[in-house]
Amino acid sequence: MIVLEAARGVRDHQFSFWDAQIWATARLNQISVVFSEDFNPGWITEGVRFVNPFAADFQIETWLSR
Repeated sequence: MIVLEAARGVRDHQFSFWDAQIWATARLNQISVVFSEDFNPGWITEGVRFVNPFAADFQIETWLSR
């Protein structure tokens, strides 16, 4: 299922295949936030939000209270 969903992510969202696998895994497992420097920060795709933990304005405390 993840590979098929990743292929859809490549087609529909122009992700690289490897990034699409991360997105697909999160989406299919109902994980709403992915911490990664590889995606556009703040970008939300089909319910999965991407956050760059290396961004200058990243505050871990914001995420610990959720």
